[in-house]
Amino acid sequence: MISRFLLRRLLAIVLFASAFAVATPACWAQKTLAWKFKKDAVTNLLIEQDTSSQLEAANGAAAAPIQTQQLQISNLTWTVKEISPDGQATIEQLIKRVQVDLKSPIGNFQIDTNSNQPLTGIGESMAKGIRPLVGARFLVHTKANGEVSDVIIPEDVLKNLNELSTAGLKEIAANGSLKFPSKAIDVGESWPAQYELDMPPFGKLIVSTTYQYLGEESVGGRILDRIKATTAVKLADPLSNSGLKMKSQESGGMIWFDNTRGSIDHSDFKQEMSINVVTKSGTETKQNIKQTMKLKYSPQL
Repeated sequence: MISRFLLRRLLAIVLFASAFAVATPACWAQKTLAWKFKKDAVTNLLIEQDTSSQLEAANGAAAAPIQTQQLQISNLTWTVKEISPDGQATIEQLIKRVQVDLKSPIGNFQIDTNSNQPLTGIGESMAKGIRPLVGARFLVHTKANGEVSDVIIPEDVLKNLNELSTAGLKEIAANGSLKFPSKAIDVGESWPAQYELDMPPFGKLIVSTTYQYLGEESVGGRILDRIKATTAVKLADPLSNSGLKMKSQESGGMIWFDNTRGSIDHSDFKQEMSINVVTKSGTETKQNIKQTMKLKYSPQL
């Protein structure tokens, strides 16, 4: 059986990145990095997320592990609706399409929210969680430095979403930005960011990211700023009886920011995680997850 955690990951689109190629920075002077919000500006976002998962009994039972391989492609559109005098932007986020190709011991199936092809079993269950996200419009208030201050999900959207889908929408918003320090930064300088993630039914996770500015790099004839991101995830209350045990976790990557345009150009992300899940009946399973994610931003100014 595919775990609830894997289903949660299918609904959550995370923005932190990974690709650790080393390049010599083109400029060693201090630099101020900043988002540039423009009213009515539209950005199209393409996300490719490849996840492999292995689920097995944690007590060493002889049962063969369950392995799954899943590719998810998501298309989103962001539109800047308003900009306040203090520089805060109100951004409407729209999920336009989600495609999932999953291979597992209990069957292989594809979900495409642009298709009405009937599904059965786990495919149908997952489609019911994903389809309500498509076409949903919600508002994200983002400060001038990129920090998300509020997420507003309209009532007509909420009533069609289950608990996991609602949490997934909020995670999309929380991760869809990059918070910059208010001052100019040097090459090699780091700064932190942190947020809480609801992951029903296990409670809250604390996601802490350390960003490091690596300097400028020429990509396709344009000068982009490379930012390394290293992320750590932990339980907000490790002593709670949540049923989730975080055994190990390693994630990080690279974000290429276009400071002239004032937005992210693209990013790569890589994550490895090992967790144990304990059910109410006392059964404990171990899940190892490996995931890569590529994001490409295409602004239409």
